[in-house]
Amino acid sequence: MSKYLTVVIRMPEDEEMNGHVSSALEQLNPYITGMSQEDEMTVLELIEQHADFESHIADEARAKTAELHAATEAIPA
Repeated sequence: MSKYLTVVIRMPEDEEMNGHVSSALEQLNPYITGMSQEDEMTVLELIEQHADFESHIADEARAKTAELHAATEAIPA
């Protein structure tokens, strides 16, 4: 069974180093299942911590995520 790994990379401001990181990411392209240029994790954490946020929403989202991962695993390579 495949496993998933989430990695957050802080892109260097130096152009040369930025190019090295971008090249490394391109090598991972066949294995990337999602990518974001924004910081959704921080936004989501702040939403979940808000007093008006109902926890069942996060529970449902996590359950659907588990279903998506299970469905992906069921697809033959």
